[in-house]
Amino acid sequence: MSGIKEETGLLGRLERYGESDAYPFHMPGHKRQIKWGITSFPNPFSVDITEIEGFDNLHRPEGILRRAMERAAGIYGSEKTYFMVNGSTGGILSAVCGLTEPGDTILMARNCHKAAYHAVMLNQLRPVYVYPKRIPGWDIQGGVSAAEVERLLYLHQEEGVSAAENKGQGGAIRAVFITSPTYDGIVSDIRGIAEAAHRYRIPLIVDEAHGAHFPFGESFPESALECGADVVIQSLHKTLPSLTQTAVLHVKGNLADAGEIERYLSIFQTSSPSYVFLASIQNCMEFMDGRGREEMCDFAQQLGRWMKRAGSLHMLRVLTDEECCLQKGEARDPSKILVSPGRSGLTGTQLSEILRERFHLEAEMACRGYVLLMTSLMDSREGLERLWEALCAIDRKEPGNDEKMGSAGITARLNRGLERTGQTRLSDAWRAKKERIFYKDACGRISGSFITVYPPGIPMAVPGERITVEMAELISESRELGLTVEGVSEDGKVEVAL
Repeated sequence: MSGIKEETGLLGRLERYGESDAYPFHMPGHKRQIKWGITSFPNPFSVDITEIEGFDNLHRPEGILRRAMERAAGIYGSEKTYFMVNGSTGGILSAVCGLTEPGDTILMARNCHKAAYHAVMLNQLRPVYVYPKRIPGWDIQGGVSAAEVERLLYLHQEEGVSAAENKGQGGAIRAVFITSPTYDGIVSDIRGIAEAAHRYRIPLIVDEAHGAHFPFGESFPESALECGADVVIQSLHKTLPSLTQTAVLHVKGNLADAGEIERYLSIFQTSSPSYVFLASIQNCMEFMDGRGREEMCDFAQQLGRWMKRAGSLHMLRVLTDEECCLQKGEARDPSKILVSPGRSGLTGTQLSEILRERFHLEAEMACRGYVLLMTSLMDSREGLERLWEALCAIDRKEPGNDEKMGSAGITARLNRGLERTGQTRLSDAWRAKKERIFYKDACGRISGSFITVYPPGIPMAVPGERITVEMAELISESRELGLTVEGVSEDGKVEVAL
């Protein structure tokens, strides 16, 4: 905590942390900065209201909120845009449940966020998985192949029966769900995937939680909405100057039933939405459509200069576009900076600890193989320079023994070896009777719950999948590195189905 003293209350500790010199290379995208007037909010208590006359109702917008969402739709180029105060999670749940019926089949990338699996469980869907490629040398997840999506759609599409005629009957795939960009910033060929899905009249849902900034800068990848996706969910707070929990959901085209999605939004969003959050969303939209576009251009130039210098590091390595081996339609988000310990002899978590304790720089995520640093247009030149000077200081150290470090990153290892069909339907395993046993003794058993390293929140095991030796090894490694493993209790027990 960079020398922050323990406080008796959360607010006191937050205030002390905010007054420190700790610099955030993590979400939220506003980076605790107040500049250009974008985050100069009044006292939040003075504007924290409920649905009173003149302020509209998020669940039945007819006035000021409806106009704000229509304005946002115009900015992003969607046909309908919905404000969300429960983060992208509420949007993912609403999109999946709104476009499928219980018993349907959904084609989804295996590296999806846990919220997508929760939607599968709630709607009792049968998932068919498509697996992302790996980036050699870094062992992180790359893009999802459009050709593989098309192959799986063909295999699971019943001859002569359209998806629309097969609702609730299993078999034919009813929706495609892809995460792009990944947590590490890799963008899939969404245009190719959308074209494949649309040939079968199937809607494409894209979890673009980490890509809300894409439409505002020419140096950044194209937005999924521009590439033909039917439903796109974005977390404004991750990469733009908006408060945590703020997000938007876009609908475009005639394959996605906006009315059904809207119906589920009223279920998965709170009935008491924060007007402070809603004002933050609108404020963010207006800023990004004006001054924000200029600032994104300046931000991209800063990142370009920073990356040029990164090539001079000797011990540490910074991920480049060239190393990603990008294929047609794929891209990399330059705002995500991945640093490998390389020949330094450190692990990624040790590198992160040094950045925190010695240089007061807080990373978004660290695992054994690398550190993820998130940047946004709200980062200052001074902040980026502090990061560069810190990495240079660490890089000057003599190389150590890196034999035990390994290069495997968390995100790629989460689905390594999972190319198999779950032995039990996800929803059935979730509801089955269970017992709790030590995770090392659970190898070969059917998982009765989600086991998830957080962040990034991608389940290594979902209910119905068999727990493998490699999963147990990853649990051990993650716990040793101090990472959070949801679904594993403090005494190391997991739930397995009986």
